[in-house]
Formats: sequence, structure tokens, C-alpha cells
Amino acid sequence: MTRFITALLFTLSFSGSVAASCFESGAPCAAVEAAAPAPEPAAPARAPQSAKKPVVISIVGVDFSQVGLGKLELAYFKQLLEHFKPGSRLDTRLFEERLASVGEDLAAAELYKSDVIQPKQPDDYLDSRLAAVLPAGRYEIAPVRWSRDPDESAAAVPLVEAEIKKIFTKARAEGRPVYLVAHSWGTLLAHTALHRLAASAPEVRIDKFVTLGSPLVPGSWWLDIFVQHQVNAGQLQQYVSKPANAAYWVNLWAKNDYFSNEIKAADKNLRQDGLVDALERRVIWAAEADHSLRPAALRDLFFLKSLKTWHFAYIFDFKVYLKTLRENHNQTIFAPVVSAELAY
Repeated sequence: MTRFITALLFTLSFSGSVAASCFESGAPCAAVEAAAPAPEPAAPARAPQSAKKPVVISIVGVDFSQVGLGKLELAYFKQLLEHFKPGSRLDTRLFEERLASVGEDLAAAELYKSDVIQPKQPDDYLDSRLAAVLPAGRYEIAPVRWSRDPDESAAAVPLVEAEIKKIFTKARAEGRPVYLVAHSWGTLLAHTALHRLAASAPEVRIDKFVTLGSPLVPGSWWLDIFVQHQVNAGQLQQYVSKPANAAYWVNLWAKNDYFSNEIKAADKNLRQDGLVDALERRVIWAAEADHSLRPAALRDLFFLKSLKTWHFAYIFDFKVYLKTLRENHNQTIFAPVVSAELAY
């Protein structure tokens, strides 16, 4: 695309210079066209391919078998509450009750034993998907590894910060842009690291920042608990700011993913589970019309609104077979969004 635009601008510039000389001299344009053609201009030197190949940093979330169920989210809750209500104590009973519902969701997922539910993901789940959907040879993928242990989040931030700086420094020396794609808890590590770098190394710049299923702004049941502590959604949105060193930020979220939300500070928010609303209504209507379908409807409604289904759908796409309706429903998310947002 860059070469096409360069060629187009060159053509327009060359055509414009001919027209200008024609009008300035007063000679008819036909006379100019009849004249001997000017020698072909030398082709501009082509930049080395490495100078055009963006570097895509990837940062994964915690091991999903450890997605909190507790310690990680509780620590973040306390951090936010202390910011808005210094000295206030979080009602952990409310937190534990809501988190129990998350545990029930995961337990039901295992009970159904469906391929809808993603298995435990390896450390390279994000960069391997990037490699699969981005044009071969046109991007360099640079994964930033961390332990994926919730207890080590604080220790992971300076490591992530150092890796981003190192990758950027090398890429800048080669004239290459740097993009950053993060999923789940990896988005918090990335967001924190970028803010720290904006203060300590302002030369570092991320041209495109993509967050998938980010818990940066609490939503769903998270938000309910904050409201009960007299912290509203507007305050939580203001807490998260766009890093000064991120030129463009797009956030993918799903209402049925307990850990994600729209982020006002992002340049673009893309909700991915809008299809659920209409499908949910159709399943309920089918079960009301035929009571024998109720067990299938319960199963279908679970998968349409399951945390684990949606928390990984950004990367592995959304696929479900609805027994009530006898229909397959698929929504491809990762490839079209990533291809569009990381295009250069």
C-alpha cells in the first residue's frame, strides 16, 4: 500500500508539473504533448524491506486456570477503591459472592465438556494466532513473556517495560513502526508499562495499541460492586487514560465477558457479542413454545453468555451450535479486526 501511494503521488506530481509549464508558457498543451518525451526520471531508491516491516509486540494474560478466581481481581479492586475512596475498605463479602458466580460458570463449562470451551492455552497462544492471520513475511512478531502467575503481576511490569523499550529501540534504528497487541491481564501490564515509559523514556512510541478483553475499566458485576461503594462508571472511566506514547488505541470487548468493558480513553471500541441479544431471544421463544426444549435452551443460553466462551473469542473467534434452534453460529473476530487495525 505504501509503494502504491508513493507511486500515485509521484504520478500526480509529475502530471501537475507538465500542466503547470503548459499554462505558464502560454503554449497549447497539445504542443507540449507533441514534443519529444523527457527522459525517464531515475527511480527513487527503495527502502530496505526491514524498514517497512512493523514489529508486533504480543502480551498474553494469566493462565486461565488461575484467572483469579480471587487474588488477582481482589488486588485490583482494592487498588481502584483506594484511589477513589482513600481509607475505605472493600466489602470482600460482596466480591466473594460475585466471584462465586464466575466459578460456577467455569464449572458448568467443564460439565458440558463442549469444544466451544477453549482448553488451557499455551504461552504462545496470542503470537501464534498473529502469525497465522497476518501476511507472511510482512510483520515481525515479538512476544513479551511473563510468568502468567497472578501473584507476580507487580514484578512483571518492569520486565514488560524493559522489553518494550528494547524492542522499540531496535525497531526505531531500523526505521520500523511498533505495534502492541495484548489480551486479558496482559492489557493491564501493557497499559501500566506504557505509562511508566512515557515518564522514563519519552522517546518510546507505540504506533498502534490493540487490547482484547481488557479488565482496565470494570464492567458487569465489577461495576455493581463499585456502585455499592459509591464509585460510579464515569469515575472508573476517567481513572484509565490513554498512554501518551500510544498513537492509536483500539479496544475489543464483549458485554458477556465479565472481565472486559468499553474503554472511553481508547480511540475506538469494538463490541464483539452484539449477535447474542437476538439469538438469546430466539432460544427463549423456542423453549416457551416447546417445553421439551428447555434443557437444550439452558445449555444454549449458557454458551451464548459464558465468560470463558467470550474471553477467548477475540482470539479464537465465536462458534456455537444451538441445539434449541438446530443452528450453527460463527463469528470470525481475530483475523478481520487484526488485519484491518494492523494494516500498513
